[in-house]
Amino acid sequence: MPPSSSRRDFLATSGGALGGAWFFGLGPLVDETRVWARSMVGSPRPMDTFTEREGADFEAFSGRVIPTDDTPGAIEAGAVHFADRALGSFLERMLPPVRDGLALLDAWSSEEGAPFAELDPDTQDRLVARLEADAGDAFFVMRSVVVIGFVGDPSYGGNDGRVGWRHLGFEDAFVHEPPFGFYDRDEHGVNER
Repeated sequence: MPPSSSRRDFLATSGGALGGAWFFGLGPLVDETRVWARSMVGSPRPMDTFTEREGADFEAFSGRVIPTDDTPGAIEAGAVHFADRALGSFLERMLPPVRDGLALLDAWSSEEGAPFAELDPDTQDRLVARLEADAGDAFFVMRSVVVIGFVGDPSYGGNDGRVGWRHLGFEDAFVHEPPFGFYDRDEHGVNER
């Protein structure tokens, strides 16, 4: 056998053995990762900006703004996670009115005998209507954050599973060809049917 052939065989065999040993050494790490991943399924994501109570109340508020019906709503879209992330960073200036609105909902729901997130939907709707009437600025900011979290780019923490985009019929292909709309159909020789 020529020397270059045995060198190649030696390197292939050594590489395979080292790769197998390396992979075998990862076994415990893979097992730990699998256990951790299973424990996270169904677990709520931790809040960074909101307290646990604020997060629960904001999520309940989002469910009243864009409720779940035959299609997913703001809760399924994870609007609260968008809000928690955005209000702690690029929408930081909106955090004070959101916290003011949540404090009002908390005070009013205390009069009802339970946290806002635990109240029945009719009572929540009544308190949200009161928030809109008595603290319009806070309501407007909170509602705006919910809507952005519902239809915004999923990379910002909301619109889980692109449910908001599906609800709107938005296709996220980001590659478009003419005609783009009614205004350029004639230009591209497309007849409207």
